[in-house]
Amino acid sequence: MPQSGQEMLDETISTCKSIADGLGTQNQDWENSVVEIVEKFEEVSETFFFKTMPSVPVTRTAMRDAALALELKNANDWDGMKAAVETLIASSQNLIEKAGMKGTTLT
Repeated sequence: MPQSGQEMLDETISTCKSIADGLGTQNQDWENSVVEIVEKFEEVSETFFFKTMPSVPVTRTAMRDAALALELKNANDWDGMKAAVETLIASSQNLIEKAGMKGTTLT
C-alpha cells in the first residue's frame, strides 16, 4: 500500500531532524532553517490535509528534497548542500501553504 501524506510527512520530519543534527557546526543558518521546517511540519501534522490524496504529491516532493539534503550532509558535500537546503525550504514552504498555513514564511 502506498504511503499516505501523513506517513510521508512523518518520514520527512524524521529526515529533517537528522539533517539538522549537528549541521550548525557547518552552517548555523542551514540548521536554523531545517529546525524551523520541522517545527512548522509538526504544527500541520495530523491535520485533515494529510489524510487527503492532494497531500501526497506535494509531501512526496518535500520528502525527496529532505532525503537528498541528508545524503549530501552525510557525504560532507557542502557545495551541493546550499542548493539542497534552498530547494528543501521551497518545497517545505509549498507544503505548509497547501496544508493551510497561508502567510507562513520560512527563512
